[in-house]
Amino acid sequence: MKQITELHQLEHEEAPKVVVTVPGIYTFLGEFADYCKGYTLCGAAPVTLEVAASPRSDQSVRLFLAPMKDRKRFSLQNIKLRREDRWANYIKGVVSILNSRGFVCGGFNMTFSGELLMKDGPMVNSAIALGVTLALRTLFHPDLKTEDCPAIAYSALSSFAGETCRLVMFLAMMQSRPDSLLLYDVHHLTFERIHYDAHDEANLSMIVESHISPHALREELAIRRKESKVAFEKLKSAFPAGLVRDVPDQEVKEHAGILSEEEKRICIYVLSESRLAKEGARLLAQKDMVMYGKVLSRVQAGLRDVFEVTCPEIDWLTKRAMEINGCLGATMITTGSSGTILVLLSQESLPSYTARMEEYEHIFGFRPTWKPYVPAGSLKIDSYH
Repeated sequence: MKQITELHQLEHEEAPKVVVTVPGIYTFLGEFADYCKGYTLCGAAPVTLEVAASPRSDQSVRLFLAPMKDRKRFSLQNIKLRREDRWANYIKGVVSILNSRGFVCGGFNMTFSGELLMKDGPMVNSAIALGVTLALRTLFHPDLKTEDCPAIAYSALSSFAGETCRLVMFLAMMQSRPDSLLLYDVHHLTFERIHYDAHDEANLSMIVESHISPHALREELAIRRKESKVAFEKLKSAFPAGLVRDVPDQEVKEHAGILSEEEKRICIYVLSESRLAKEGARLLAQKDMVMYGKVLSRVQAGLRDVFEVTCPEIDWLTKRAMEINGCLGATMITTGSSGTILVLLSQESLPSYTARMEEYEHIFGFRPTWKPYVPAGSLKIDSYH
């Protein structure tokens, strides 16, 4: 892949003034913890997005999505959401939110590249919005506080573009490091670093891509998110004074007048997932990989049996993994590509698991790919004068 500076030069006939490198983020545990303001464990994905930008002398914006050779343009004097503009709406959203806060930008050229663009879903959209926010801050408004950028990117994506996203993901992109995972307290928006050894000689964290359709799980997840939001709004009304994440399962079950049986199931799962995220982080910090693996598998069981957002391919891959001697745990990662799985196993059992991949291809017709989980580097901003 060509360097982002070269791509920008070829497309816009000028060198970039700023290049922002944004790491993708995987949520390993606690994907749905936002609804109960609970705990979520995440870390940098092995892929990044690069955003190169340079100022223009007019009020135009020219955008180039390099891997897809997709070009968009709009005028700063007419910033409106247009569905046909797709990803360009995220850039419009950033400009719109900056304008509303008194940070007016001039015209600019922008180029996007990086392996992260080969993924799909909220992780990609969030990286684009944050990368654009940081690039425009560097170009036009260095007085804008860096710590305000995640909230601006979040508003651009959620309010302007109407996309599902999590504020925690933007924060994690700013704060992630390759040597640690992040345990977030969603209520207080604070975090704890959990040391992560990507070169553990005994155990291996594998990222397995099932290569199912990007749309296979999207609808089910979207439905569950809406249902979770409604269920927890009802539950909060019953506990206005305390933190909803601390409500015991038994008390959820007793609120028959407020919650339907389905809503109770949803609340109990989300609350348990939040608790498991906190517990999993503690076990990881203690290097208790056996019990950490059990936490991963408990979350997967909940996603499959309670939330019902998995599919036959995911179920097959996780079940076959757990049948192998030396596999400690496996779960679906909903912030990866559609059908991404985390498998925790001993180094010795890797050949047994990869042999199973051939069976998967024969049964489902997709060829899975896998590689050890090695987090990308931290967020980086390079400014050129």
